[in-house]
Amino acid sequence: MKRLGFLLIVFTFVFACQKDYNKTKQPYKFIPAESTSVIRVNELNDFVNSIENNDVLSNLYNKELKNAVLFLNNLNTTEHVYISSQDSNFLILTENDSSLFVLDSIKNIISKTLTDINIEETQIDDQTIYHKIIGNTFAGSNNLELLKTLNSENENTKLSQLIETTDEKSVASVLFKSKATNYSKLLFSDIVNKDNSSFTVLDFDYAEKGLNYNGIITSKDSSFNALDSFKNTIPQKTNSPSIAPYNTASLISISYDNFSVFNRNNNQARGSIIEVPETFLNLTDEIALIDDVLALHSLDPNLIVESIEDKLISESFRDIDIYEFGNRDFFKSNLKPFIRFENANFFSVFENFIVFSHSTETLKSILTDALNGNTLANSDAFQSISDNLSDEASLFIFKDSEELSSVLGNTMTGYNANAVQFIREDNYTHINGIIQKFKKRAASNSVAETFTTQLEATILTTPQAVKNHVSKAHDIVVQDINNILYLVSSTGNILWKKQLQGRISGQVEQIDIYKNGRLQLAFTTPNQLYILDRNGNDVSPFPLKFNDAITQPLSVFDYDKRKDYRLLVTQGKNLLMYNAKGQSVGGFNYKNDNSEIASQPKHFRIGSKDYIVFGSGEHLKILNRQGAARINVKDKIRFSGNDIYLYQNKFTTTNTLGQLIQVDTRGNLSTQNLNLTDKHKIATTSKTLVSLRENRLIIKSRTIDLDYGDYTEPRIYYLNDKIYVTTTDLQSKKVYLFDSQAKSIPNFPVFGTAAAVLEKLDNDRGLELITQSDDKTIVVYKLH
Repeated sequence: MKRLGFLLIVFTFVFACQKDYNKTKQPYKFIPAESTSVIRVNELNDFVNSIENNDVLSNLYNKELKNAVLFLNNLNTTEHVYISSQDSNFLILTENDSSLFVLDSIKNIISKTLTDINIEETQIDDQTIYHKIIGNTFAGSNNLELLKTLNSENENTKLSQLIETTDEKSVASVLFKSKATNYSKLLFSDIVNKDNSSFTVLDFDYAEKGLNYNGIITSKDSSFNALDSFKNTIPQKTNSPSIAPYNTASLISISYDNFSVFNRNNNQARGSIIEVPETFLNLTDEIALIDDVLALHSLDPNLIVESIEDKLISESFRDIDIYEFGNRDFFKSNLKPFIRFENANFFSVFENFIVFSHSTETLKSILTDALNGNTLANSDAFQSISDNLSDEASLFIFKDSEELSSVLGNTMTGYNANAVQFIREDNYTHINGIIQKFKKRAASNSVAETFTTQLEATILTTPQAVKNHVSKAHDIVVQDINNILYLVSSTGNILWKKQLQGRISGQVEQIDIYKNGRLQLAFTTPNQLYILDRNGNDVSPFPLKFNDAITQPLSVFDYDKRKDYRLLVTQGKNLLMYNAKGQSVGGFNYKNDNSEIASQPKHFRIGSKDYIVFGSGEHLKILNRQGAARINVKDKIRFSGNDIYLYQNKFTTTNTLGQLIQVDTRGNLSTQNLNLTDKHKIATTSKTLVSLRENRLIIKSRTIDLDYGDYTEPRIYYLNDKIYVTTTDLQSKKVYLFDSQAKSIPNFPVFGTAAAVLEKLDNDRGLELITQSDDKTIVVYKLH
């Protein structure tokens, strides 16, 4: 009897200790070891809201978790809530208190106690949950058997340790095995988490329009997954978005400080025991699959090209060589499972990238976007997420909205830039991801290449826009070195070609000699004066032929805007004037002073008076309609070679000292020091002065310091009630475009190899910029 009493005391003591022990247990220690996913909820209200309202998470949370929402909505707690899942079962764990789950306050409820096992069965609407209290832990599940077998002695200590590493400041954290395929979608690839014995941990921070997450993938020494290929390597900067086109759909990039180490690890992961040979990939630090092209990044791409033996130059595109690659299946299997690329038929070098493609057309498209800065890195959508990304990553995966929809299995319209980074470190891989809805900006600032047109020979004259009297839009005229003149439509089609006697001098003018709205082209070559109709035919009696050379561009005057044209031809010291019928105008008689005419004669009207102005020797000549001197300018001018303009109602040019020279209608000359060098360029409108010396562009006294280069003369255009200024750096092949406030137009500079023309080619409000992409090709950009 004493023995029985003693045992009863011991039993009571042990039982009491056990109850106290359970009271000290953290709720997550009851999570079943076989769980495939666990969610630690730090902010319950935000979490419940996300299940229905967050575009990303509502597609990932499984059906069972959504069923659990009915019960989560009725939990009144600020403590952590843990939700584990396996197959179709869920388990809810949290710290218990008297106000946690108050049945009396819940509508449409049926509840009873299963007395034999001390478990409550509660039905809310059509959903049933079983729940009980274990020590200080509330446990609830949709599976009675799961709840009955809960035992903290079965704790998965590794899982508990991982839970303790999650960020309490995040809204929620999820821990999952690869078998939990819904959460694995957040990794954007099924190759990075195939080890079902290890957990991936992600901390969630989200808003209505997206999700940020970061965490780790664990791995065991006894197992090997794809990310172990980066073991003993150092992540490098992800450069590939700088070569990827702005509309890239999918990009996957691998980076390393030593390709040999990566390659050896990767072969080991694939079970290969073949000795890894040295290849040109050993000179890279990043390889990226960008849609249907492959890009290598290297600090010395030229060394890679030299080391590629099986190559042959196929052609040149915008001064960039395109090579034919003999080993087309080189990338077919040696970068698996990360990258698989077939038909690497061609490649080119751009800056620090070597880009491989199956076709030259695709390669040219990539190069065009890169040259114009239309890259993923420069896109608004990508820049909207870039602050959330690390500079370096071992593995980087990007998806646009269409590709993200494919990954998540649900339409994700508007999610235009989404990325996941994997950064290898010791036995862990850090994860950083962002899925974000991006509202596209209005297309008012976009610049896109509209078309290119290749001529038969090298371009001789800068492409020029001319009005199309049929369409009321504009076409393009251009001449090649064989003196063939081309008319190119606003869509890039060559309408006609015409052989000329020589190079066109200056601009092609347009006149309406029949006064019927149909325009003709007028210009001079070294010995002929041409007038061509819309179809490229000579208008009789033209061309007029001259024995002596024509030394300045053709000047066309329409004094009274009545289409009574005067065609002024310059020959050395002399001026010859013709009417639109090709007849000499007898009323015009210019008496030269034995000095060569140094600039194209121009006509200006100030008030009711006409002025014909040009430089001759060291004098500025200002004539009336008859060719007699209207104003005598006594001061000598050492002309700089710039044109003469009407600026501020004064005849304006510059001298070789870089001074601004202005002459008023009384013949008074004034100078202004613009601090220009002898090799400067100017352009003006009536109120705007633009100057360029070396790399310094000045627009209305506002200065822009450009990169050092070889710049074309600035050009001013007044279109859509706005002033534009353009110049091209012939060295870097960049076309710049600024407004009158010296602010760069968005998305400029663009690629170009010649001076540019700005015009409205079509009838849309948007403008077109016309330049060259190489010595034979016209390129046209559309400004929206």
